[in-house]
Amino acid sequence: MSTKKQLLAQYDLHDVLFNNVIDNISDEEANGCLAEPLNSIKWIAGHLLWAQRNLVRIGGAQVEIPWTGHFLSGPGSTEEERNIPKGEFPTIEQIRDKWNETSPAIREGLANLPDAALNTVVEFRHPITPFDNTVAGLWAFINDHQAYHIGQIGILRRALGKEAMQYFRKMEEVKA
Repeated sequence: MSTKKQLLAQYDLHDVLFNNVIDNISDEEANGCLAEPLNSIKWIAGHLLWAQRNLVRIGGAQVEIPWTGHFLSGPGSTEEERNIPKGEFPTIEQIRDKWNETSPAIREGLANLPDAALNTVVEFRHPITPFDNTVAGLWAFINDHQAYHIGQIGILRRALGKEAMQYFRKMEEVKA
């Protein structure tokens, strides 16, 4: 299996897991902080959506990722993002809906990325530099980032008394 196919397989898995991990969590539950200094489920879900903008950049998708000022992290954000007026916080449903609206276009952009582009050197510092400062290395890091935060939400969902996150799409979604 090629590097791109492996990275796309991870992307596809995260698409399913993101939806499954926030399934049956109300906005009220998503807003709560179970213990200081933990982030809320909503913040983590929004941060996952915020991180998708890096995949937008890699694949050249024409999508807008809103609310970036709410969910950014210092090391991965741009000065422009840090200075965006915050506005109203989205609901967990709005975050999920925006994820699902943008995900197909992001995936298409990544799927159409030429294999040779994966070896392009990334000109900015990211957490795995200097080990692999290529587009493929950055994409792999983003996939790891997404998995890490999906796991955090999985732990928080169990702390709320919810059933464990499912690894498979629900049958009603498959039939739709």
